[in-house]
Amino acid sequence: MEIFWTDLLDGERYAVLSVCIAYVLLMGVIAVVRCLGIRRWPRTTGTLTEDGFSSIGSGSDRMQTARVRYEYIVDGIPYRGTRLSPVLIYASGKRLAKWQKGGIQRHGNDRITVFYNPARPQKSYLILPQWTSIIGICLLTILLVMVFWLAF
Repeated sequence: MEIFWTDLLDGERYAVLSVCIAYVLLMGVIAVVRCLGIRRWPRTTGTLTEDGFSSIGSGSDRMQTARVRYEYIVDGIPYRGTRLSPVLIYASGKRLAKWQKGGIQRHGNDRITVFYNPARPQKSYLILPQWTSIIGICLLTILLVMVFWLAF
């Protein structure tokens, strides 16, 4: 193990690529486990207080993302949230952000379903991670590991 750390500090290709593979695998597993955990969160009904878009950047580099604000109550305690989904989408137009907001479960005018963390109810989302997102994370992780592996 001491040789590996020495090789890593010396910038040996195999050591650097091994650390990259380990990092990508760790982040991929953490992301998938987190998404699966969020899918089990309880739900409550809340009120959507803002439904718009935010711009990031300027000029031709400007990106759009969905912006929401909502209020909800858990065990008699009121909370406010701004998180739409654990999977963020930034795009050059509003089309993808509008599409993502289509995943909000609406109940009438401004009533919505809010998914909240039972251990920390102040953390919430309006959209749960979809299976397509979870599979996408898995495929991206596998692709990155393969790229690093082939670089050996």
